Amino acid sequence: MQAAAMMQPTVPPEQRALAASVREELWFGENDPERTHLEASRTMAAHAAVATGLKPFPAVAQNALAVLSDPDARMKAIVEAIERDPALASRVLRVANSAQYRGARKCSSINEAVVRLGSREVHQVVASVATMGMFQDGSGLGKRWREHLVGVAAVARILGEEHGTQIAGQAFLAGLVHDVGKLLSLQVKEIPYETLAPKLFDHADELHVVERILVGYDHAVLGGHVLSQWRFPETISQVAAWHHQPGRAFTEGGEVGLLVALVRLADAVEYRVGAPLDEAYLDEVARGSAAAYLEIGTRTLVAKWPRFVEAVSDIHAVMLG
Repeated sequence: MQAAAMMQPTVPPEQRALAASVREELWFGENDPERTHLEASRTMAAHAAVATGLKPFPAVAQNALAVLSDPDARMKAIVEAIERDPALASRVLRVANSAQYRGARKCSSINEAVVRLGSREVHQVVASVATMGMFQDGSGLGKRWREHLVGVAAVARILGEEHGTQIAGQAFLAGLVHDVGKLLSLQVKEIPYETLAPKLFDHADELHVVERILVGYDHAVLGGHVLSQWRFPETISQVAAWHHQPGRAFTEGGEVGLLVALVRLADAVEYRVGAPLDEAYLDEVARGSAAAYLEIGTRTLVAKWPRFVEAVSDIHAVMLG
């Protein structure tokens, strides 16, 4: 199937049928998930991400995450691990002082930031900051996707708050990395995104279908594979791999089902955060499967809208500024 065909205003019937088949299959899972995972693991992007094409996950961040994963780690060891990289330390401080975490007064040291956030939250912040630091696309799709990722993370965290601080933190990290496979493919030109119809980038459940048709896997499966290679928590890797397979995730239930629902709902909300409040759109979103799974209605989304707007603006400045 030629990528150029995706640019045509009128999609051939056989292509529409194939796309519909792929979409239906992925909603509930895959007929051969091992084959898809193997194809993604062999791709240039996956190889580059763990070998030489892209720099590996930052060593300083890996060390900091290892220390933070140790329940017996002392505060001094945590602080020293983060402070080994001034850029990482600076970002952690900025996140701790952002609108989503801000306390009565500004944190002026990593020690204060860790006390305010707690080691579990710092773990998620360090992973987030390190991941975004690997992709520095200044314009085009790369910039657009990075802005979308941090926006989804901010919205997902707010939506996850009623499930407790642990889920809210996980939702933030899951939202921030759920589309990392797109950034990997874009950097090594594995998929010719520049030849695809622009409208494919405006909706959450379109592009992955085209990717499957073109190369046999999608950015979700690729992202999940690479996140596992980077030793992200298995739940986060699974959410990235399954965020376009909601039926499968909801059947799984537990944290995976909950986080996939939070990411998918945040994804839908984030697309309109830059525009004026549109209650008709939020009503449509509230009738979707993710909102239904979370039992979140239109009134809740409307009530949280000002917070969504503030959080997305703030996190853009903190993570990408």
